[in-house]
Amino acid sequence: MKKLKDLIDNEIVLQGSLYTVIEGITDNSKEVEDNYAFFAVKGTKIDGHDFIVSAIEKGAKSIFFQNKDVYEKLKNRYPDITFIISENTRKSSAKVANRFYDKPSENLKVIAVTGTNGKTTTTNLLNQYYTLAGYKTGLIGTINYSIGDEILDNGHTTPDPVKWFKTLKTMKDKGADVVVAEVSSHAADQFRVFSTKFSGGIFTNLTQDHLDYHKDMENYFLAKRETFNQIHQFNKDAVYSINMDDDYGKRVYSYLLTNLKVKRENIITYGRNSEDFTILDYRLGLFETQFNFSYKGKVYNVYTKLRGVFNIYNLSAVISFLLKDNFDIEFLIENAKNLKPVKGRFQIVEGDGFIVVIDYAHTPDAIENILKSLLEIKKGKIITVFGAGGNRDKTKRPIMGKIAEKYSDLVIITSDNPRDENPEDIANDIFKGINDESKVSVILDREEAIKHSIDIAKEDDIVLVAGKGHENYQIIKDKILHFDDFEVVNKYIRRSKYV
Repeated sequence: MKKLKDLIDNEIVLQGSLYTVIEGITDNSKEVEDNYAFFAVKGTKIDGHDFIVSAIEKGAKSIFFQNKDVYEKLKNRYPDITFIISENTRKSSAKVANRFYDKPSENLKVIAVTGTNGKTTTTNLLNQYYTLAGYKTGLIGTINYSIGDEILDNGHTTPDPVKWFKTLKTMKDKGADVVVAEVSSHAADQFRVFSTKFSGGIFTNLTQDHLDYHKDMENYFLAKRETFNQIHQFNKDAVYSINMDDDYGKRVYSYLLTNLKVKRENIITYGRNSEDFTILDYRLGLFETQFNFSYKGKVYNVYTKLRGVFNIYNLSAVISFLLKDNFDIEFLIENAKNLKPVKGRFQIVEGDGFIVVIDYAHTPDAIENILKSLLEIKKGKIITVFGAGGNRDKTKRPIMGKIAEKYSDLVIITSDNPRDENPEDIANDIFKGINDESKVSVILDREEAIKHSIDIAKEDDIVLVAGKGHENYQIIKDKILHFDDFEVVNKYIRRSKYV
């Protein structure tokens, strides 16, 4: 329970009292209870101002809004309600949530990981390293929200502000020292983590995705860059690890130094083009990866069970950041071999002489990265099964089709969370990127597509089932149906095991 005066700063109370008691906060009118504060947030499809009356009728006593016309219509009708006007209710909801939950990030080491690909693996590897070093670590990400072995909730890339700060407080109360979190472009753009005191941030890469929301790559980049604005705003001493093999990473690096005036010693870069943590040569295997890097004039050799070139970059992001957090380099190298692969990321199921790889790759760059890695270890054919999500960026579909055809011997286009779209229309969009139609078939039933790929696989072949990874559902129209690629593969492959 808090009083309004303790939760606001530049918001203005137009009606009511600064001493109004607030027992809960939300921007969802369905969650309102007695003495709640309701934030009317204008979204891309729904305007929270339309639900103010519903929130009041459910017991809200404080209403945060930014549309003054709505207030003029309601103030006389609800004289006992406290109305607070805000320039940006998204920002206000984050600031108020932070204070309502006792500023949890002030007493935690919170690390933000952002980028198109690699966020989930990078946060999971950070989690493992901090745990191995004796810290109690919380994880907020796509797969779940957890602290130690305790799963608090099913995952989303970044939750809304109320859930974000509530989760941080829960983790702090359960004894967490460190929290590592995926921060999406949507989250930065919508100020979901605004007012968090981050100890540092990692930038992995930026490739085409989410253009249904951001419209173009420049807007997408600016949304990602906003993460670093917010980190710096609330902690001038934060440290950063930036991928210098990514053109957008170079822009983030320059922005940190030139615009935000971050000290150079607070930034470590990684990649082949980095002068700090320089990736040298590598060797890929089916069940392990070896690579070398140079750091401060010395060359180090790393062995890991993580597979693929992209995981060299994920691990380099993690090791470089932890070096900036004063971890011992020998500890990091020695424990690289103990890191566990993440569910649905290059997850291998062994068949009778061939393997199936299950991976979350659902962007052009991610598909290309994993197929390139498979090319380096393949002996037989590569058979790729994939689709594209409905109601999402349509422009990436033919690009993914072109990439899948280029690096695969056979391609099976199938369904992947079609949502409100016709799966056949999505497949047709993917097919527009195909040149050699003889290599490609369309089987819209995802289970049938996976079964067919296993049926035609021969000795030394690699089947890639891409797009869903850890997900255990299919979204079709308004239904969420159970579907797990790993379960389906095991159903048809027999004699298999997870490595």
